[in-house]
Amino acid sequence: MGTLIDIEQARASRRAAGHRPPASGTRHPPPPATRHPAASRLTFFSRSELCKLLSLYSRRVVNGEWRDYAIDHDATQATVSFYRSAAEHPEYAITKTVGHRGRPGLFVLKSGPQRIAQSPSLEEVIGAVERQPRLVWSSAG
Repeated sequence: MGTLIDIEQARASRRAAGHRPPASGTRHPPPPATRHPAASRLTFFSRSELCKLLSLYSRRVVNGEWRDYAIDHDATQATVSFYRSAAEHPEYAITKTVGHRGRPGLFVLKSGPQRIAQSPSLEEVIGAVERQPRLVWSSAG
């Protein structure tokens, strides 16, 4: 664990080492851009894809069907999982895989271990979620 020091002590030690604060209004040049090779190899959902996925999630939350979601990503795929409750396994998971050698990536819809749909189009996979049977609650008792 680090040692706590007073800010004035830190400033005094920096002045003693010859560091001078910049003049008022002076800007420092931005630090050089560094590549993060590990981050560049990860697969992510784009902003528009996330918007579509979260729109689906919000509609199902309003209907009382889903209560939680999770997003995970690594070098080969990004996955969003939808849950009825946080303590259960995901009801559905949509995975985006990376395409290889000029082939487009795929979106895969799974329910547990069962693969329900697969397409290069996210809209088709979301449509497959919408076509799945749903549990309908009735207020008549």
